[in-house]
Amino acid sequence: MHPKYSFSLNREHYTGAFSTRDEALTAAFDAAMKNADSPQTVFVGRRVLSDPMASGHARAILANMNARARSEFGDAGSAYLANLSKQQIENLDRSLDLVIRGWLEHNELLPSFSQVEAISQHSVPPRMAEPANDDFAEVHGIGASGE
Repeated sequence: MHPKYSFSLNREHYTGAFSTRDEALTAAFDAAMKNADSPQTVFVGRRVLSDPMASGHARAILANMNARARSEFGDAGSAYLANLSKQQIENLDRSLDLVIRGWLEHNELLPSFSQVEAISQHSVPPRMAEPANDDFAEVHGIGASGE
């Protein structure tokens, strides 16, 4: 997945999912120009999807399996899964991570929240001059009128 970028007018609430930082910055400037508060600064950051917490479960599962074996079989179940190598535990962790992520994705339960990092701050360029209003005569000189 490619990074997505968002912008903020207050550095707290980020909006959008743009493909590039420049696209987000252009949208930020546009939003700032339209905003009644006229912010002087905008912020652009990279969205980072939240960790679904699918890893790191192997030891807890193995401990639970061992406890259940001891509960059902007494001392005879105490040695069950007790002497695994670090590599075996890491392999189980990787496998569990894949299964849990697949299950989350299949059930549309992956986190939708994200964090914003690599935030850059940008000064909003001055507003373009407003078009002249024809209801008001433009003053070209100072002095007495030609009457």
